[in-house]
Amino acid sequence: MQDITFIDGGSLPLPEGLTREWVKAAAENRNEDEKLFSLVRETFQRKIDVGIHVPTYPQFRDMIGQFLDIIRDEKNCYEPYVVKEENAKILELEIIDEVAKRYREETGETLGVRVCIAGPTDLYLQAFGATAFADAYHVMALDIESFIKQAFKAAKNFKIRIISLDEPSLGMNDRIQFPDSDIISALTLASTYARKQGADIEIHLHSPLKYKLVCETPINVIGFEYAATPSYIDLMDKEVLEDSNTYIRLGVSRTDISSLIGMVNENYGVNAWKEKEYMQKIVTDMETPDVVKKRLEKASSILGDRIKYASPDCGLAFWPDQELAFRLLENTAKGINAFNAEMKNQE
Repeated sequence: MQDITFIDGGSLPLPEGLTREWVKAAAENRNEDEKLFSLVRETFQRKIDVGIHVPTYPQFRDMIGQFLDIIRDEKNCYEPYVVKEENAKILELEIIDEVAKRYREETGETLGVRVCIAGPTDLYLQAFGATAFADAYHVMALDIESFIKQAFKAAKNFKIRIISLDEPSLGMNDRIQFPDSDIISALTLASTYARKQGADIEIHLHSPLKYKLVCETPINVIGFEYAATPSYIDLMDKEVLEDSNTYIRLGVSRTDISSLIGMVNENYGVNAWKEKEYMQKIVTDMETPDVVKKRLEKASSILGDRIKYASPDCGLAFWPDQELAFRLLENTAKGINAFNAEMKNQE
C-alpha cells in the first residue's frame, strides 16, 4: 500500500498582536512587506518542521475574500468579474518561494506544495447570492482557472502537488439552485488545467453527500471531515471511487475547536476559555497521535488504497493560538507516520 501523504488545510491563527484585518491590508497595500513576508515565511517553514509532507501556503486571509476582492476590482478585469490572468495572483505563493529555494539547497529535493483556492460555488454564492445565473457561475470557474495558471507560474522553486478547491457549501447549503449538470461543468472548467499539469486536484467538502457528482469531473481527490463525523465514510462507495479513479483526502484530526473545548469543560469541570492551561488537554489527551492512527486504521479497513492524503478536518484559523494549532499538526504527522510504518511492516 502506498504511503498516505500528510497535507494541511492552510489556515492558522495569527501570532499574538496581529489581526486578519492587518494581514488583508498589508497584502493589498504592500506597505509592510518585510513584516508580512517574514510572517508567511516563518509560518510556512514551521509547517515543514512539524512534519507536513506537502504543506499549504499559510492562509491568514479570508478564503473567499482573498480571491473575490481581486475579481471585483475593475482594474483587474477585462469586464465585470472577468479577471485578467496576469492579475490573478496568490501573493503567498510568491512569498514562500524563498523558503522552497532554501529547502532545495539544504535537502537537494524539490518541495511539494498544496495550493488552496476558493471553489466556483462558494465564490458565486458570496458574489451573487442564491439566484442561479449560469453564465456568471461559468465566469467564476474561468476566473479560478486563471488563478491556477498563475499559481503554476509562481512555482519557481517548488512543485505544486495539489490544487484544492474549497467548496464547503456543496452538500451542506440548500441555497444552491444550480442543477448538477451546471455544477459538473463549473468544477470541470476550474479543474482541467491543473490536471493537465500533472497535479492532483482536490475538492474540500465538509460533507461528502455530493461526492458522486464530483466523480464525474476531472477532480481526482475528495476531501471530507471524517474525524469529527466518522459516519460520513458510510456515504462512500469504494467501487464508485475505483471506477472513476478518485481518491480520498481524509480528515484524521478534529478542528472543531468550540466542540473540543466543550468536551474539555465537561470532562474536567472547568471553563477552559478562562483556565487556558486546560486547552492543552486537546492535544495531550484527546487528539493524540494514537487517536489519529486508529482513525486511519478504521477508515483504511473500509476504503483501503483509495485514501491517498490525510489532514486535519479543516483549517485552524479560529484556534486560540498558534502553539496549540502546531501541536495538533505535529500530533497528526506522528499519527500518519506511525500508520505508514505499520503498513510497511505488514507487507
